[in-house]
Amino acid sequence: MTPRIRKLFTFPIDDELSEALRHIEERDGVSKAEQIRRGIRMWLKSKGVEPKTERKRAATRKRP
Repeated sequence: MTPRIRKLFTFPIDDELSEALRHIEERDGVSKAEQIRRGIRMWLKSKGVEPKTERKRAATRKRP
């Protein structure tokens, strides 16, 4: 299985958003980065854009 290629984004967010993310991280154990990824996916879906998922590779044939 090949590792997923990810891009690093760095951007500022408001203190209120950061505090809300921290609260959820403490309460639910979901990292801030994962919360942001989920939020972006939800926003994209609301805009009618579904991110393409990695295609599964076909199993290799065993040679006789």
